[in-house]
Parts: sequence; C-alpha cells; structure tokens
Amino acid sequence: MKKRSFHYKKILGISLALALFLGGIGIVQNILDERTQNFEDETVVKVDENQTKENKTEEKKVETLKSPVKDGIGIVRYYYDKDDDATKQEQSLILFEDVYRPNQGIDYANKNEKFDVLAAISGTVTKKTNDPVLGWVITITNSDNISTTYESLSEVSVELNKEVKQGDVIGKSGENVYEADLKNHLHFILQKGDQLYNPEKFIGQTLDMIK
Repeated sequence: MKKRSFHYKKILGISLALALFLGGIGIVQNILDERTQNFEDETVVKVDENQTKENKTEEKKVETLKSPVKDGIGIVRYYYDKDDDATKQEQSLILFEDVYRPNQGIDYANKNEKFDVLAAISGTVTKKTNDPVLGWVITITNSDNISTTYESLSEVSVELNKEVKQGDVIGKSGENVYEADLKNHLHFILQKGDQLYNPEKFIGQTLDMIK
C-alpha cells in the first residue's frame, strides 16, 4: 500500500514539475514576443521620424530666385532673346567699340544713383575680380551649379570662397567701360554650368526650374 501511494506521489510530482516547466516556457515566450513587438514598433516610428526630418531638410534647400536689387529699381537693358520683337531686341544690344553685341544678362539702374546689390541666391563666392572693362565682378555658385554674376560694381563686401546667404548685400552698383552709356548700374547674369538664361524669366521661380 505504501509503495502504491509513493508511486502515485511520484507521478503527481513529475506531472506538477512538467506543468510548471511548460508554463514557465510559455511565460518566457510571451515576454520575448512582447519585447520583440515593442522593438519592431519603435524601429518603425524612428524610421518615419527620420524620413520626415529628411523631407523637411530637402524642402528647405529649394530657393526661389530673388531680384538682385530692392523694389523700385528697374531694368534698363534686357536679355537678348531671338524670339523677342524687334523693339525689345534693339533694347537688348550693347554698343562697344563700334560693334553691337547681344546682352547676355539684364541691367538695372536707378537714375544714375548708387544702390545696394543683393545676393539673388545662396552659395559660395567663386569669383571676385576687378576687371578694367567690367568693373568689380562677383559670381555666387550654389550646390546645383547654378551661378549668378554681378558686374559693374563699385564696391564689394564679400570674400572669395566664402558662403553668402540669399538677400545679403554683396556690394554697390557702379560704372564700367563696357556699358558706359548706362552710367551707374548693375549687370546681372544667370547661368547653370555654361548655359545662359534670361534672369527676368526666372525671378520669382524656384531654382529647380532652371534646367
């Protein structure tokens, strides 16, 4: 009788131990599943946050081409476009050394008065030279190889290879030999790589429109 009772107790003990062991495995598995789920959820959130930050950064990089002068200062000579009417084409020619040449930029003047010249885009000053014919010349180039050039400056307030922000004053208008008939003025050029563009058509447009 005692042997049978001992046998039953042994079986009961083994069964109880097995139940506890299996139950423990289930609890551990639940904990692992929960941690794995939390980890996966957290990873997805972090990726989404990073993508959002990157998108915001990309949006901030796209600038709009601004006028290089303040309001009230007008264009006195236009970019030469073969598709313009004859009258505008005549206003887009430069007479230098008895030869008419097409204007490759636009010219601003303010009744022969000196005025501030502003950076039309943000970028690096890639050229700063005092040309005997063109006056002081400044070129600003951005990361997309879009450049704006400012000629006929009498004063310059930026340094070569330095960063410039859009809207910064980079100098003052002045006179030069090449367009002496305009007296005090600014000659403004827009290009991407080696391709010239009519600045008048792109002022107010985002720079990604220049292709």
